[in-house]
Amino acid sequence: MRRELIEALTYPRLLILKIIDAQDCEHDSLFQATSARCHHCSMGRECHWVSCLNDFEDLRNKPAHTLNASLRYSVRLVESLHDELRHDATTCTCEACTWIRDSQSLIETFESGLSPNPHRPAH
Repeated sequence: MRRELIEALTYPRLLILKIIDAQDCEHDSLFQATSARCHHCSMGRECHWVSCLNDFEDLRNKPAHTLNASLRYSVRLVESLHDELRHDATTCTCEACTWIRDSQSLIETFESGLSPNPHRPAH
């Protein structure tokens, strides 16, 4: 399962890097926490997310729940980037829609194997 979570993070990472490269980033697509330009850039959150993935030099050593959380975030990210295309995400066969469906299924599979959270009320 870990390998699948890590592999699923490749598509959104490459997608964001491609978008950032097109914006002529003065920091070579690396988020700089002290940079005023980074804080005002429209890609700030996305760039920061990619930087966090890069900081996880060895994703194989990260906890599975951290990988799952990163994948959950990246699904929302890809959905928001492709929202204007108005695809029917349930039937569209483009790369983004297919990746979203596959990633959502992977997230559901991972989370179905988790023990219930004793600190969260059951509904």
